[in-house]
Amino acid sequence: MKFAHGVLAMTAAALVACGGGKPAQNGGNTAMASTDTAAATAAPAAATQGAMTMPDWMKVDSAAKTVTLDIEAGKTADNNHWNYNGYYAGKEATITVPEGYKITINFKNDDPAMAHSLGVDSLYTSFPPAFTNPTPIFPGAMTSNPTDMTKATQPGTTETIHFTASKAGNYALNCYIPGHALAGMWVHFDVSADGKAGVTTS
Repeated sequence: MKFAHGVLAMTAAALVACGGGKPAQNGGNTAMASTDTAAATAAPAAATQGAMTMPDWMKVDSAAKTVTLDIEAGKTADNNHWNYNGYYAGKEATITVPEGYKITINFKNDDPAMAHSLGVDSLYTSFPPAFTNPTPIFPGAMTSNPTDMTKATQPGTTETIHFTASKAGNYALNCYIPGHALAGMWVHFDVSADGKAGVTTS
């Protein structure tokens, strides 16, 4: 397990010099991380997904216009523990919240060996090997010290973030630790203009 983490970390370090891809356009949003250099052409292809459901880790209060998400990094051993609630590589899950709702994410790191972070960012054609000074799409939509392996959310610890999903669009929930998003530690995060909320999985 530790060997696999080391290999992926070294791979990520080697790729830093290669640059990354700009985000695709997402509901009019064209923000990007400062490490990006190559032009993007289209968003990642969406996987065929099933019906939208409401898992026990997602709670929506329509009257209060709030959504609470309990997100666990490394909940399963899939993708070397680099996953959110067992999902990774975008194609496996899409979390959808309504536009204008206040979002709370209770983030827990269950990876036994590696720090992780979480933030709502642009949907990239290819995630950069490393992020420099990342800025979340919505103010507050990112855990603390997200790129620092010694200061990000450590194994067995938790962090809670709060933000408002103020603009409809297609985004990504991703880890900012170098190489993690590039290696698949991300899922789709959509903000719906029509009030839809739930999770679709492939």
